[in-house]
Amino acid sequence: MWRRQQKHWVDYNCIISAATATIVALKKHGITCVAVGSLACKLYGSSRDPNDVDMLILRSPDAPVRTAEQVKDLIVTTDPSHFFLKSPRDPMAPYRILCYRRTSFEAYCKVDILMPGTMYLPNVPHPSSRSYITTISDIPLIPFSLLLLLKLHAWSEHLAEKEQHQRIKHVQDAADVWQLLNMKEKVAELQRAQPWHDAELFSEEFQGLTKTQVKNYCKKYPQRADAWRTLGFET
Repeated sequence: MWRRQQKHWVDYNCIISAATATIVALKKHGITCVAVGSLACKLYGSSRDPNDVDMLILRSPDAPVRTAEQVKDLIVTTDPSHFFLKSPRDPMAPYRILCYRRTSFEAYCKVDILMPGTMYLPNVPHPSSRSYITTISDIPLIPFSLLLLLKLHAWSEHLAEKEQHQRIKHVQDAADVWQLLNMKEKVAELQRAQPWHDAELFSEEFQGLTKTQVKNYCKKYPQRADAWRTLGFET
């Protein structure tokens, strides 16, 4: 078991390299992407190192419509010396896993390609239209407000999972949410902006789910309710 874990362990520098290489490969085709998930948390200031890379594709109105699998193929074709596709454990799964490796002697890093419309992910407006996107270490990130609510949603979804190996993930999700809530500068911005009704970032359905999920989170962690109240939520 130890050897298996070691084989797939990657350091944070490899994670950053994978994200950067993904951005560069897609830029050659006029495609913009932003980091989400644990990598975005880390770059905003979380202490936990991510295990993989999650990139959200932003669709331009005049760009051809591509699926996540087509985007993965495009990345591998553009940079075959660093990217490759790996079959999942389930041979019937309709997808392949995109992987990045700096050299043939290093462990690979998994890169998830996410499309707008899945898991309440919006097509984040282009930064030229409004200042939605923050760039840190040359990596564009989804808005902090959206990241916080998506992490809360992940916590709620994992908590409801029947399979133990999926359900246990809610513990880390809860910790991630708490770390985000403790980023004083970013939270102060949210307290001033109160962006929760921004239809470009949060669909009406997502807004409704969030209200319920905040209350559920605060029931489980009542000592954290004040932080949500300061952001304008009922607990």
